[in-house]
Parts: sequence; C-alpha cells; structure tokens
Amino acid sequence: MARKPPTPPLWTLVVLVLFLLGAYHVHEVLIPFALSFAFAFLLNPVVHYFEVRGLKRTHLVICLYSLVAMVITLAAQSFLPEASRQLALLQGKAPMYFVRVQEIALRLQQEAAQTLPFGQSLVNSVGLNLYEPVMAQLPKLPTYVLGLFPLFSLLFLVPFITFFMLLDSTSLLQRTVQICPSRHVEQALHLLSEVDTSLGNYIRGVLIIVLVIGVASFVGLKTLGVDYALAVAVLAGISSFIPYLGAIMGAAVGALVAFFQFHNVSAPLQVVVLFAGIRMADEAFVQPLVSKHSIHLHPLVFLLALMLGGKLFGFIGLLFAVPAACILKALLVVGWDWYVSEAQMRLDSVDGSEVPYT
Repeated sequence: MARKPPTPPLWTLVVLVLFLLGAYHVHEVLIPFALSFAFAFLLNPVVHYFEVRGLKRTHLVICLYSLVAMVITLAAQSFLPEASRQLALLQGKAPMYFVRVQEIALRLQQEAAQTLPFGQSLVNSVGLNLYEPVMAQLPKLPTYVLGLFPLFSLLFLVPFITFFMLLDSTSLLQRTVQICPSRHVEQALHLLSEVDTSLGNYIRGVLIIVLVIGVASFVGLKTLGVDYALAVAVLAGISSFIPYLGAIMGAAVGALVAFFQFHNVSAPLQVVVLFAGIRMADEAFVQPLVSKHSIHLHPLVFLLALMLGGKLFGFIGLLFAVPAACILKALLVVGWDWYVSEAQMRLDSVDGSEVPYT
C-alpha cells in the first residue's frame, strides 16, 4: 500500500501569522532593531573578510567603529553644519513659497476664466479638482522627508545594538543551527543564505543610489547657481531611500527655489531637466549595476509593497517596504522548496535525476 505523502504542519503558518501581527502592534519599538540589522548587514562582509584571515572579530569591530567615528567627526565638522543651516533656512521659507504658489495658481485660474471660452465653468469643474488636492499635499512634502530625521535621534541606540549584532552574529548563527532539527538544518541554512544575499545586496545598492543622486544633484544645482543647493541635494538623496522619490523631490523643491530666486520660468525648467537627466542616468547606468547583484522583484510586487507599507506604517513603512518584500520573497522561495520536499511532490528516478511527482 502506497504511503500518503506527508504535508508540513500548519502550526508553522499559525506561528508566522501571530509573529507578523505582534510585530505590527509593536513596530515602533522594532525600528531601532531594524536599522541596526541593516547596518550589521552592511558592515558584516567587511568584518568577515578580515576575520577569515585570522584576525579576532572583537578587535575588527572596535577598529571598524573607530574608523566610522572618525568619518562622522570629519563630516560633522565640514558637511553637516552647512547642510543643517541650509535645511533650516529652506524649511523656514517653505510656507512663504507655498503661499505664493497658491496666489499664482489662483491668478492663472482667473485669467483662464476670463480669456478662454467657457473658461469659468472649465476652471470650476476641472481646475479646482486638480489644484486643491495638489496644493493640500505640497506643503507636506518637506514634512514627509524630514520625517526621516527623527530616526537620527536613535544615533546612540542604533550603533549600540549594531555593535552587539556584529559581535554575536557568528555565535547566533551557530546557536540557531544547533537548536534546529537536524532534518531541517539544510533548509535553515538555505533560508539564511537567501535572506543575507538579497537583503544585504539591496541595502548596499540603495546606499549607492542615494550617494549618486545626492552628489549629482549638488553638482548640478551648484552649476545652475540655485540657492540652497546642498539642502535640496540632501532632500533628494534622503528621499531616494524610497524608490523613485528622490528625483521627484529634488525636482519639486529645486524648481520652487529656482522660480522665486530668478523670477522666471526657464530656471525651474532647467532644474526639472537636470533631475530628469539624473533619473535617466540612474536608470541607464546605476540601476543595472545594482540590480545585477540584488534580488529581482516584479514591478507589481514592488508597487504593492510600497502601497502596503505606506498604508500600514506611514512614511517608515515606505522606507522598509522593499527590504521586507525581499525577505518575504526569500521565505516564500525556500518555504515552497521545503513544502515540495516534505510532501514528496518530486521523486528521484533510478539514475538519481529528479522527475515530477504524478
């Protein structure tokens, strides 16, 4: 009598659902751990490179932290004061900019209503429906991006957690393998490898994109002579942590500053062309280099992750949506392979090659 193929226990799915529900209710507490996890992913390859050559992990982590502290100190003395000053000035002038934009938009509507045939009815039915939602959201754009800056209040907590994650990552992996049932050790190692590869590559790729967009924005705005070039470049770079937002934020804020600085239309158009060029160069040169080493998500999955992250967790959800999707994809891929293996949906033929289960 043929033995019925076993199916994996349902308790694993129940535990996963309960874990996700619990994480949702305490997600604000988990933010420093998520950031520390990301930094540990970035720094661990450097530590591992020297560790396999005989150096002690503790000494490596201390030396790495000392080097990072030196870099931060130099940045704080040269770059951060000017960036903070320009951001403060730009934030102070933002309300005046948006009020004047509203006044200009209303004046254009009045002129259109007087000059165009059926202008008044056209403005009332179409113009205001498009204008009011945009005007309501424009003043909030700097707030959305500056919402990332409270994360810098974790400046001392995140390095502290990251330090112990780097020190204990090897022993934690060993303990995880030890408590895992022997029949599932291979699947567990496969899962850890997939998560490490996909998430680590994604984070490193995003940092490259942020750096490229930030530097290119600063150089371009300086060349055009736009005020607050460093502040706009910082906003564009930070916004790039959320895919596709960096160029949009830089173009919107930079064009607004250029319009009120030069009092013409050509200067804002030049800024928009600049960020369009940066975006196209990013797509043509940077993205292929980054995506070649990162996990591939379908564009619809990419968009769904951003929408769900923003809906459930707000701006922080947008920041962590794609990394969470990378981890979820790795879980699904490894979980499906495990399910197929457990349910004996594939059989080995006599010569050892796999054949579909029928």
